[in-house]
Amino acid sequence: MKTRLGRAALAEALAWAARALPHRPPVPALAGIQLTASDGLLTVSAFDYEVSARFETNADVMEPGTALVSGRLLSEIARALPDMSVELTTDGPDLVLACGDSQFALPSIPLDDYPPVPDMPETRGTIDGAAFGEAVTQVTIAAGRDGTLPALTGIRIEISNRTLRLVATDRYRLAVRDIPWQPEDPDLDAVALVPARSLHEIAKSLAKDEQVTIALSTRESAGGSGLIGFQAGSRRATTRLLDSEFVKYHAIFPTAYTGTAVIERLPLLEAVRRVALVTQRHTPLRLSLSPGRIALDAGSRSEARGRETLRSDFEGDDICIAVHAGYLIEGLSVINTRYLELGYTTPTKPAVLTPRASGEPDQDPDYRYLFMPLRSA
Repeated sequence: MKTRLGRAALAEALAWAARALPHRPPVPALAGIQLTASDGLLTVSAFDYEVSARFETNADVMEPGTALVSGRLLSEIARALPDMSVELTTDGPDLVLACGDSQFALPSIPLDDYPPVPDMPETRGTIDGAAFGEAVTQVTIAAGRDGTLPALTGIRIEISNRTLRLVATDRYRLAVRDIPWQPEDPDLDAVALVPARSLHEIAKSLAKDEQVTIALSTRESAGGSGLIGFQAGSRRATTRLLDSEFVKYHAIFPTAYTGTAVIERLPLLEAVRRVALVTQRHTPLRLSLSPGRIALDAGSRSEARGRETLRSDFEGDDICIAVHAGYLIEGLSVINTRYLELGYTTPTKPAVLTPRASGEPDQDPDYRYLFMPLRSA
């Protein structure tokens, strides 16, 4: 292989592929990034059997070929090089990188030890990159982190006509976001359970793109191995689907509320953060709602105590709800409207946050964040 390209283009390609490098590779080959030069393109890719990342960039290809070298080291070198053209050449067992007066030789990893990088599955539609990134962030906060319950570590993607629904839960909270998209087939109905961490990293990286293509092969269509892919411009990523049954979440949401409060989001978030300073790891923050006000308090007589009161529009029964401060802060942080609505039934049943663009009710909110109350001492 012998190819030449700009330093910035190489660094960008390597940075994208390096996202798929495992922190502790089970076999040495998986620490490598694969470089393939052919037909005026340099393809840079990485794969760890679960997640793949691939980037194609224009290059002056003098001799086609493929090399596999340490991915993190090559990426660090590319970032540190001067802003000049870079020449990559295979020389026996090494990949030689030359840029101006700088030259590096990296030992090659045997290609026979490297798994084939998966192709993109069937294209299903496109979605706005910024909206998709925001939606994934809003539901990822509710995804579980317990590897013994794999279904709860995923984000469920439901495709129905022109709506993409994202759902995640860790049993203590549940987040649902609906987002419009442009399907290839408007009659498509499909479901996929995607690892939350992988999806969040991919969506965050693609959030600046105007359009993101989503490709999907379910277990049935792929002969037992489901795969989802994302592409924006020269960047591609795939991740395997989780082979687990997601919880039946629809019945968890209350069908009616005994009370609701409409509150300005940012003042509430700031107040919760202040009062939460006196909460211990397992002690609750208490929300007391009554006409015209919401009071936050935490602590007891033998501990540090905090209290703050805010104004709110209120309808329904007075209530005191004990909540996990961290869960409430995360939910408030990902809502991006000026107002929000807090709906509740009883002190021991789920409460729900929904965004409001104004003080007026939204008939069909596109985001819902449900959290379970804690037992109050």
